[in-house]
Amino acid sequence: MRASVKKHSWLVLCFAIIAFMFTACVPQKPEPTPCPIPSGNLVDEAFQTARTTLSQPACRYQFDAVFSALLEVCTGSPSMQHRERFSELLVWSKNEGIISTIQAKELYNRYFTDRFVSLPDDYKTCSYCPQLKRLMSACQDELRDKELGLLRVCGDKATYAKASGDLQKMDLILEATCSACGAQ
Repeated sequence: MRASVKKHSWLVLCFAIIAFMFTACVPQKPEPTPCPIPSGNLVDEAFQTARTTLSQPACRYQFDAVFSALLEVCTGSPSMQHRERFSELLVWSKNEGIISTIQAKELYNRYFTDRFVSLPDDYKTCSYCPQLKRLMSACQDELRDKELGLLRVCGDKATYAKASGDLQKMDLILEATCSACGAQ
């Protein structure tokens, strides 16, 4: 009986060693990289969190969420200095390869200038008439973004008023132009 117990103990020990060897060789999943999104109401800390997060290659896909969070943080204390902070962040992000030059320019213009990036750059106005409603809808969406960036983040009422007025004028001009294009 003792021989049988020794034999079984030996077998159990061998199986335990083999099982340990297999589990020790299984590659462990690396811990996921934390990608904190800026929050709170401390603007300087939020921008530092943004750079720290976006500096990590595994977190660069979070750019849009980080940018939106920064806009929200800044709404708690509107300041014209925020325009420069966002400009610096966009230039840094472009230099780091997180976003392209075109994306950086479009984001800055979409939120912080009176210029509309939703409007085509060329002047073939008649060719846009079939999509006029869609084009003007995109401009209205952009005006909401300008309201966030210019008014709520920067407190720049004058530039927002200019953008809003320009959009109203563009709407009238484009409608009149499309009417004229249809009459040809």
